Amino acid sequence: MNDQKVRDVVLPVFAGEWKDTNFAFREVAGTAFLIGKRGFAVTAAHVIDQINLESSAVAVVTDEGWSAYRIVGAEKHPSEDVAVIQLEYMPGPSWMVIGSSSEHQACSYHAWGYPIAIAEMGAKHNEDGLQTPDLIFTRGYVRRRISRELPFSIYRGQAFYELSEVAGDGCSGGPVVKIPNVPMGDAWEIMGVYIGAGEAVTPVGYATRSDSFHSWEPQLLGRSIRDESLDR
Repeated sequence: MNDQKVRDVVLPVFAGEWKDTNFAFREVAGTAFLIGKRGFAVTAAHVIDQINLESSAVAVVTDEGWSAYRIVGAEKHPSEDVAVIQLEYMPGPSWMVIGSSSEHQACSYHAWGYPIAIAEMGAKHNEDGLQTPDLIFTRGYVRRRISRELPFSIYRGQAFYELSEVAGDGCSGGPVVKIPNVPMGDAWEIMGVYIGAGEAVTPVGYATRSDSFHSWEPQLLGRSIRDESLDR
């Protein structure tokens, strides 16, 4: 990782408007995380369904502010709530590696994303709050594995983790990282992609399991999504 921070590889997906090379930020549409080193990122398929690629961007925060990058391509998994997006420019290499293992109850995880509610709260104190969202960390454990459709029409697929914690709207597409982590500087194993929340007695989160898509070979990549992530 060198001096990279999580915010360098976990990025907000924005809806807005491109005017030549300038991007007018409007609102957070979801979260994505970089994989590999060729300019690709992973997000949730339903995030792609809800944006217009030509008027969207991912953003990287720097000491000078936010830099927006065009999304020049996207491809959704044929059945699961996962998508790959291609950026016009790769901000930097990623240490996020798509895992292939199958986890069960009580497996601990860390997750990151950009909740819309936090951005809206910031907007009450800063007029640019909706344009400069905070990266939020959550941690929890897997409550159960699910191998059937969820009773929520927005989430497609049949391979999920039910998570103990709700990350918030806007975190869809964020990485769910298996814990314990290996030492900083090495790869972090992605066990799932956060997709949203629902009710199962109490509010819970859901993630698409990586064992259901690690061998997927998007045409954008020309190889499996796991192999892309391993090329660091």
